[in-house]
Amino acid sequence: MERMLADLHSLPTPFEGFLDGSERIFWLYLLGSAVIALALMLLAGDWPSRARMRAYWLGRDSRLDAVYFLVAWGLRTALIVPFILSVQTVALWVLHTLNAFYDPPFLAWRYRDIVLTYTVVLFLLSDLSRYWLHRLMHRSRWLWPFHRVHHAAEVLTPLLVYRIHPVESLLFALRHSIVAGAIAGLFIFLFGARLDLYTVFGENLFIVIFFAFTANLRHSHVRLSYGRWLEHVLVSPAQHQIHHDRRYLNSNFGSCLSVWDWMFGSLRLPGETEGAPDYGIGPRGARYASISALLLEPFRDIGRLIRRT
Repeated sequence: MERMLADLHSLPTPFEGFLDGSERIFWLYLLGSAVIALALMLLAGDWPSRARMRAYWLGRDSRLDAVYFLVAWGLRTALIVPFILSVQTVALWVLHTLNAFYDPPFLAWRYRDIVLTYTVVLFLLSDLSRYWLHRLMHRSRWLWPFHRVHHAAEVLTPLLVYRIHPVESLLFALRHSIVAGAIAGLFIFLFGARLDLYTVFGENLFIVIFFAFTANLRHSHVRLSYGRWLEHVLVSPAQHQIHHDRRYLNSNFGSCLSVWDWMFGSLRLPGETEGAPDYGIGPRGARYASISALLLEPFRDIGRLIRRT
């Protein structure tokens, strides 16, 4: 019993993300996004009324996102984290495989060059793999029912980033383990165990620079564009809001870098849309109005697909 109580005390809580720099809801990122949002609203003369703020923060989607945030944390902690393939396991497998066929070169690079190269390569390949898995979640009829949970929201709030079905969470966790593990194994083979990462708040330096402080505006109704030239390279909040417009769901799959969308033909800039945004998935979104529906509706859709094939 004492050990069980000790284990329970050691478990992280869902609110630790507010103090963790690797989480989107880290307090400093939320504060930065809030300051930017307030400045943009002041400049635009679009200060929201109390009724409008109340409708936004206490509306159906906001309340559903808040409850689902806690439910998703519980499911991830109990069902996904204990069983996910670890980065270390993949790295060791890659290293042993390479050692079985080749002699490790142990290249004599400067330590800072190794760390910088590793940080850049990990950032680029991780972002590229997120792009392709996100694109696959939209294009595969077997995966789209799970990702549709995220797109069912008609009101975009910062907590929407956590409205992810457990099946999708599992796929993205596997992606991270495979990509980060393969890169770590290759770098240890090339340079020896002199591996480190440039980080800020525990997160990859480049993710914090390019992504963190405006990331929470992506799931909001605050329109922030970086300008046409920069939006060919970096994903702006306005570009991700376009991705949530049901008319343009198959565009802007990028996470940090929009250069992948540009290279692979899925880039859509803010100036290339018409009319007011139409967030959500239309009348079908009414089917995702409860926690149980968010979790079970994708399986019902998969059942319907199987019966039709």
